[in-house]
Amino acid sequence: MYRLPGTNLYRLPGTLGAVATVLNPFIWDRPLDDPAKIVGMEAFAHKVALTLKGQTNVALFGPRDTGKTTFVNQLALELGKSHGKAAPPFDVVKVNLQRVVSLPGFIGCVHDAMTSHPDRRMRRAAQRQIGVLEKEIGFDIKVVKGSVRRKGVEPEQDAETLHAQLVALRSLSERLVVVFDEFQRLRHCPGDPLAIIRSALMSSDANHVSLLFTGSIRNALKMMFEDSQQPVFGEAVRMQLPAIARVDFLEYLDFQFEATGKPADEPALDFLLDASNAHPRSTQQLAWECWAATPPRRAVTLETVIDAHDRLVQSIERSEFAAVLNVLMNGDEGEVNEVRALQLIADRGGGNVTSRALAKLYGFSSHSRVRPALVRLQGRGLVDQRADGWYIVDPLFDEWLRRASPLADPTASKVAASGS
Repeated sequence: MYRLPGTNLYRLPGTLGAVATVLNPFIWDRPLDDPAKIVGMEAFAHKVALTLKGQTNVALFGPRDTGKTTFVNQLALELGKSHGKAAPPFDVVKVNLQRVVSLPGFIGCVHDAMTSHPDRRMRRAAQRQIGVLEKEIGFDIKVVKGSVRRKGVEPEQDAETLHAQLVALRSLSERLVVVFDEFQRLRHCPGDPLAIIRSALMSSDANHVSLLFTGSIRNALKMMFEDSQQPVFGEAVRMQLPAIARVDFLEYLDFQFEATGKPADEPALDFLLDASNAHPRSTQQLAWECWAATPPRRAVTLETVIDAHDRLVQSIERSEFAAVLNVLMNGDEGEVNEVRALQLIADRGGGNVTSRALAKLYGFSSHSRVRPALVRLQGRGLVDQRADGWYIVDPLFDEWLRRASPLADPTASKVAASGS
C-alpha cells in the first residue's frame, strides 16, 4: 500500500481506480468538522450552547492544539438545533483573530468571516449588509487589507469602520452567536478594539447576539474579563475546554482502526494513549502514523505504536518547538530560565517546582526564579497548570526534551512500556 502524493488517500499495490483506495481516518493537521470524528464533546457542547442561547457570553480557555476550533465546529452544529421554544436554532459566525495586530487586520478578519460563511443564506445576507455599509462609508472594505494604498486614514476612521462593520454583522440573523477565536490576541491590538466590541455587540440593540471568546493563554483571557479597567470586564462566564475521557478516546480509536481493516491490539491502544497523554492533536497524529505504517488487513501492534512514537518524537528536532528553544537558549537570562524550567518539568514533573535542590540542579540562581519562568512559558502556550502542578502541553515535545536531557531520571519514564 502506498500514499497518493498530496492526499490522505492510500491505494493497494497492483490496483487501479478508486475501488481499492481507502482513507486514513485520523486527521491531526487541521480542525475537524465531521461530527463522526469529534470525540467526547457532545455533553459540553450542549451545555455551552444552552448558556449562549440564554444570552450569556462565554469565555472558553483551552491550551493550543487541544481542540478548541474543532469544538467550535461541533458547537455550531449544536447551536443549529432546536432545544425547545425558549431555545430555537441560532446562527454562528466565526471570526479568527489569530493573526490580528491592528484594527485594519481586525476589519479584514470580520470581512472574511462574513463573506466566506459556509451557509449560503448567511453569506448572501453578509454581502448585502457589506454593500450597504460600503455605500455609507464611501469605500470598498476590501481596500482595508491593502492598507498601504490608503492615504490619509486616521485611526479614528478605522475604529468607526470596525464599529459599523460589527453592527452590520449583528444584522445577519435574528438569533446569532459570534465566535472570536484566539480573543486574547486583541490585548496587543491598538485602537481599543474591546471597547468597540462592547459598543457594537453588547449594547441594548444587540440582545439577540451572544458572544463566545476562545483563547489559548489562560492568564491573558482571565485578565481581559476580570480586570475592572477592561471594557469587557464581567461580560462573560469563564469555562475551560474539558479533557477528553480516556475511555471515549479508546473506543474511538478502536472503532476507527477496526472499521478500516486494521484492528489495533489492546496493548497498542493503551500505549498510544499513554504516549500521547490523550492530547487531541498528538493522539490523532500518532494514530495516523500507526495506521499508515500498518499493511492492509494487518493488526496495529504495540511494536507499531512504539516505532511510530519514536519517529514522531525524533521529528521534533526539526519542528517549531526546537526553533523556539534555540531562540530562548540564545536570549537573556530570563529566557534561558524558561529553557531550564521546561527541562525541569520534562525530567522531574511539575509538582515540586519550588524545590531549592531542583532549582540548583537546573542552574537557577534562586528557586524563586522558577515560577516566573513558568508563567512566561504559559504565556507562550508551551506549559499550563492543573491540580497536580505544571505540565508541558504537547506530549511529544515533552518526551523529546526528556530523552535529550543529561539530567533526566532514567527510571522515571513518562511512557509505560516504552520499549527502550
